[in-house]
Amino acid sequence: MNNKATLVTVLTKWRLPRKNRKMLLILIAAIVSTASAQEGRLAFSAYDEAAGRHLCYTYDLETDDLREVPLPVEADCGDLALIYDGSRVAVELEFEGEELLYVCPTRTGERALHPEPFPGAEPSWIEYTTLCYTIDGDLWHWNGVTDPLMWQADVGRSPVHRDWLNVYYILDYEEDKEAVAHLNVNEGVEELIHWTPGRYDDFDVSPDGFYLTLSWNGDDGGLFVLHLEEGEETEIVRSKHELRYPSFSPDGEWLAYYDVGTEAILAAPLEGGEPVELYDLAGRSCRGLDWAPTPEDW
Repeated sequence: MNNKATLVTVLTKWRLPRKNRKMLLILIAAIVSTASAQEGRLAFSAYDEAAGRHLCYTYDLETDDLREVPLPVEADCGDLALIYDGSRVAVELEFEGEELLYVCPTRTGERALHPEPFPGAEPSWIEYTTLCYTIDGDLWHWNGVTDPLMWQADVGRSPVHRDWLNVYYILDYEEDKEAVAHLNVNEGVEELIHWTPGRYDDFDVSPDGFYLTLSWNGDDGGLFVLHLEEGEETEIVRSKHELRYPSFSPDGEWLAYYDVGTEAILAAPLEGGEPVELYDLAGRSCRGLDWAPTPEDW
């Protein structure tokens, strides 16, 4: 039973007048909803003035525990992806003119499976074991045990995965237009599912695999969610500011993003309502963001 249904049942048993019951339900539901935005952990790349580059951090929303992710080289951090239980983070590095990836455990005392950075960019995870990434536009995957394998050639920009069979990415559609493409890996069939004038910035797949969120910027910029089965599109945030790196909360009820105008990480409820601030970057630029549960013994 969801939170709203539970509250209705409780308030009915209290035999409160309908008017008071409705007002109290709205108030409690708002409190419960906001509380769910303060669960789990964020990973983000933020500029550090002393270091002169972007560093990678994890931040626990419940305890305000901020930690720098240790890296084996002094590199500029970019895009990143938390594994589904939050126990590892894959970080995109710019080092000596190369695009590299590094997978770092987030639990205390755990050692990296791959001790050195390796070629790659645009990381994402499939289920709990496999890292997917691109090299020169080709899609690769690595399970941490066997050698990395090239999976699909020329998949476009910013691939994300619904599951092992379904991958989404951004393609040039027409002049000054881009499209979101879906590829069924087994069938090798590519279809365009959404397109826009201008440029998409970033997108993410919900934990249940039913929704895709996209960010685009300009006079009509903002964030919206696309239902992958029904094709229904819902606007979540409209803004004249640039909004980057949308990421679903672990329960799929919130959408985190970096607001370039306010220089903060915010979260908007998918069911409607005002965004809340998750972390103030205090003037530092951000180059990647993800949201996952907080693992035990982290």
